[in-house]
Amino acid sequence: MADEKIKLIKDFLSNQDSNIDRSFNELISKRNRVTINEFFDYYNNLFYDIPQLGSLSHKELADRSIEYLGNYNDPRDSEIIDLNNEIDILTQRVNQLELNEFENDFNDLTTTVVVTVALKDGGWPNKFSRVKDRTRTTHRLIFNDYINSAKYTDNSYNFFQNKTFTFQTTSPTFELWYSGFNDVKNNSNPVAWRTSKSGGGFGTKIYTIPTGDKTFTVNLNLTSAEAHNAPYPPSWTPSDVDDVPVEVQATDGNTGDDNTMGPGGNQSGGNPKD
Repeated sequence: MADEKIKLIKDFLSNQDSNIDRSFNELISKRNRVTINEFFDYYNNLFYDIPQLGSLSHKELADRSIEYLGNYNDPRDSEIIDLNNEIDILTQRVNQLELNEFENDFNDLTTTVVVTVALKDGGWPNKFSRVKDRTRTTHRLIFNDYINSAKYTDNSYNFFQNKTFTFQTTSPTFELWYSGFNDVKNNSNPVAWRTSKSGGGFGTKIYTIPTGDKTFTVNLNLTSAEAHNAPYPPSWTPSDVDDVPVEVQATDGNTGDDNTMGPGGNQSGGNPKD
């Protein structure tokens, strides 16, 4: 009888053992499993308690999800690109409007200065045929408005003999300086054409533009005179004069040699010496 009871117990245990799932899933208690709905309920409840950065953080969740999705494109990125493009277009339009307004204001303040140089015979030498080197670069004109870099050109007597130039300026005041020399046959002193200072003597001549004038004309009539003890050819002190005036026309059509505009001879420009 006792043997039969023991056999029954063994058979029962054997049947129970065959019903046990020994896989990994069976080792996890079904009570501890969280459904997707439960997960999001927990997530929503803990949302503001989860740190933004760290190993257990919103950033960690986002990085793992993006890595899992692969080649993820945030639709907001394309919206940002479109908005940035619109900002660039609007910025360009604003800049253009501001530039146009500035140019209009600048043009309202700009005056065109027209300078006509005329080299006259002052009676020395007694015969103008004695004037030598008329195509040699020994003459210079300088325009300075105290705002922009001074503008100048070097050239010959033939070039400047009857020549017109224009300059643009926003300054109410400017100065002109002209100095030109030519050798004279049978005389050690050259002949010179030079601007005169207001107080007398040779040098820079200052002009004031009347308020509201859009065009200001200067007839620079220079008369020849003997330059006593002046060196020939002339020497000019180099400085930062590096621009060139714009030629409008040659009123007599005579431009002299081929060196028509721009620094010729001494290209450094600057404050000349008589």
